[in-house]
Amino acid sequence: MAGANVSIAISDRALRATIKRLQRAGADLEAVWRDVGEYLLISTRERFDREQAPDGTPWEPLAESTLRRKMLKGVGRGKGKKRKSLTTGRGNTKAGAIRRLASNQILVESSNLRDLMRYQAPRVGLRFGSDRVYAAIQQFGGADVGRPDIPARPFLGLSAADRAEVLAILNQHLESALRR
Repeated sequence: MAGANVSIAISDRALRATIKRLQRAGADLEAVWRDVGEYLLISTRERFDREQAPDGTPWEPLAESTLRRKMLKGVGRGKGKKRKSLTTGRGNTKAGAIRRLASNQILVESSNLRDLMRYQAPRVGLRFGSDRVYAAIQQFGGADVGRPDIPARPFLGLSAADRAEVLAILNQHLESALRR
């Protein structure tokens, strides 16, 4: 999976103990990891909606240059003419530009990053992330070709609530395996 993905070393004792118990109980670990992966798809999309890192830290606001670029997106040019102004001849702002600016979510331009998260769930664990090439620069920050430094806006990882939900999923599978 090119782009960005997260490997989580499980240091939480409760999670590790539950995973070991699942293994001993003969649980279908692929099903366990698929359920965790499906949960993380939902949780990560919600994180995009809240515009915050897994630890709850708000993402850096969009740079003024990014806002300007997004606002001008779709404001056309006539053949051989300069880019049209954002205002009409009477000084009224074009409605489309206002709508684009008002709906500018951080890390959501085409929705591909948010909506195209993927996971792989083999028996040995879960791999979760994005196959988008630009995902890594958004997750970790850094310099991009032709652009100023991009701040890190982590979207991958587990929040405290995610850890609790993953533990609940593991326990549900454990209970099912022990009933068999």
